[in-house]
Amino acid sequence: MAWFLSTVGPQGILDMAARFEDRRATVTTALGYADADGVRIFTGSLSGALITERRGDGGFGYDSIFLPDGSDLTFAEMSSEQKNAVSHRRLAVDELRKGLGIASS
Repeated sequence: MAWFLSTVGPQGILDMAARFEDRRATVTTALGYADADGVRIFTGSLSGALITERRGDGGFGYDSIFLPDGSDLTFAEMSSEQKNAVSHRRLAVDELRKGLGIASS
């Protein structure tokens, strides 16, 4: 994803999606953990939509074009605390903690 985003940028993604009426999107993070028992994958996904023009100055990558379900703010318009509360990355870490029996902090 990083290579793709650095090549086309958020505006390029919006340009590609411009002809679509259905702009639903899902962002997912996958974390892998390996030990003597094997490899385990933990994921966190967040549904939302691609908006039609960039909004916000915070964040990075696609943050200015992704509007999470139930939010009026793009990731780029949210404070770090707001974004971390709903982030697919946090959800993946929560799953990893649960899967490994580690208490959340």
